[in-house]
Amino acid sequence: MAEAKGRKRPSSSSSKASVEALMEEAETLKKRTSELASAFVSIGRKAMKPLMDQVKDEKRENPNKMDFQKPLDMFEMALELDEENEEASEAVSELVSIFEEEDLPRPPPNHEHPYDVIVVGCGASGVGMGLMLTKVFDLDSKRVLIVERGERVGESFRRWPSEMRFISPSINTQGWTDSFDLNSVAFGTSPAYTLHSEHPSGQEYAHYLEELVNANDLNIQFRTEVKSIKSIRRGGFTVEVAGEDVGETTKLRSRYVVWAAGEFQYPQGDDQMFPGSELCRHNSSVRSWKKLPGDDFVVIGGYESGMDAVFNLASSGKRCTAVSSTPYWSVTTDDPSTELSPYTMERVRRAFAASSKPPRLLGPLRVFKVEKKGSEGYVVRARWGAPAEKSGGEHRTPIHEDYEEEVGEVGTEVALRTPHPPLLCTGFGGSVALGPAKDLFEWGEEGSGCMAGCPLLNEYDESTKTPGLFLSGPAVRHDKHVFCFVYKFRQRFGVVAEVIARGLGFYTDDTIQRCRQMNMFLDDFECCKGACGEAC
Repeated sequence: MAEAKGRKRPSSSSSKASVEALMEEAETLKKRTSELASAFVSIGRKAMKPLMDQVKDEKRENPNKMDFQKPLDMFEMALELDEENEEASEAVSELVSIFEEEDLPRPPPNHEHPYDVIVVGCGASGVGMGLMLTKVFDLDSKRVLIVERGERVGESFRRWPSEMRFISPSINTQGWTDSFDLNSVAFGTSPAYTLHSEHPSGQEYAHYLEELVNANDLNIQFRTEVKSIKSIRRGGFTVEVAGEDVGETTKLRSRYVVWAAGEFQYPQGDDQMFPGSELCRHNSSVRSWKKLPGDDFVVIGGYESGMDAVFNLASSGKRCTAVSSTPYWSVTTDDPSTELSPYTMERVRRAFAASSKPPRLLGPLRVFKVEKKGSEGYVVRARWGAPAEKSGGEHRTPIHEDYEEEVGEVGTEVALRTPHPPLLCTGFGGSVALGPAKDLFEWGEEGSGCMAGCPLLNEYDESTKTPGLFLSGPAVRHDKHVFCFVYKFRQRFGVVAEVIARGLGFYTDDTIQRCRQMNMFLDDFECCKGACGEAC
């Protein structure tokens, strides 16, 4: 083919020269990079030698793990420049083995208090935090104290109604997937394996937690109720406690405090509800739905605890009417924290299909008053609201083929009569709001969206008002993100523990990576769905 006019083909000799020049430049750059990597290795070796001499000298104490950070940084920088640098690779392997040595001491206490951490509560979050601090981040278990006002591990779970079950399924998938049992509080454990139960009862789950405590020798002080927590100006806390094991009152001192006291033993107070709410009975006081005297009830609240009551009452042959400001039984959302679980919906459908007295579900209907009418019983007064709008739409599977949703005109009132105290299934005030730590947190103001009435936390679940005080458990919120289930709030254990361990002088970089691999270190909420919503 003829060459285009005016275009000259470069000579083969000039092209060859250009390629050779580029290759020579690349070789020079590679050589310089290799030399720089070798320089980093040399610096790392110099920093590492006296530390290794100290390790080998039996007459001297071993160096602190933090002292190895500089040489480790040098070797890792060398590998970034030259990944084939065998000397740097061998040195990193050597350092990793040193970090894993059991006889290397922990950092000495960098504060004057007897305890590094006091964890308040010995339920799911308290046990989980205790294990994360001592078994993963290697804090001395003698210096991490868990205080529990009850007599046994998992006291709140032991108080559940005997028919109540976990709505999240327990399945032992560890070893086959990257995830693990949804109800586990520690990687490598499974309630499904321990209990052989997919939806554990409260008693069963308490047994699982107790097994973890016994196997890991956590330091727990039972029958100990926290009366006050006071921040010390120079850093740390004084925790005043009372109980059978400590006499009248005594003061414990710690560098950090983790509040993990939970919610079940702290139901919504009368002042948080409507007039006449003191006439009602909260579902947390029921020990068995089957043994509950009476045969005709009004259940106030239509979320998980309300539907649990409806199912168990109907299954026991009792008549019941559920009133809820949001008809959760007929709508879905994009987050499991604001829609009924599949397990609950399955049981609601069973209640309709199998019961001789199918429950009556009314919503959106908001209760505004409860009255006592002498020997006639009680009157629950409620007002119809506007239909709920949920992005997820209606449930694809109807409750029952004969079920017809009752809807009233917006603003009209309904009076429901019952011979027994109405059952409050409207959630919990929580130990943070109703306990001695309340004034140590700032609270979201009314009108502040999802954070209204919630404790305000920084990115590490630390109180924005009291540095060193952390929150763990279902009360943790960040904007629209609600960590109300075990598989949610357990992912924050590592975040809290890392800040505490680092503050105590521990080396934490490698441990953070371990936590990430275990799905126990959630510090990026981009992957999470918002879950702001009401629960009654």
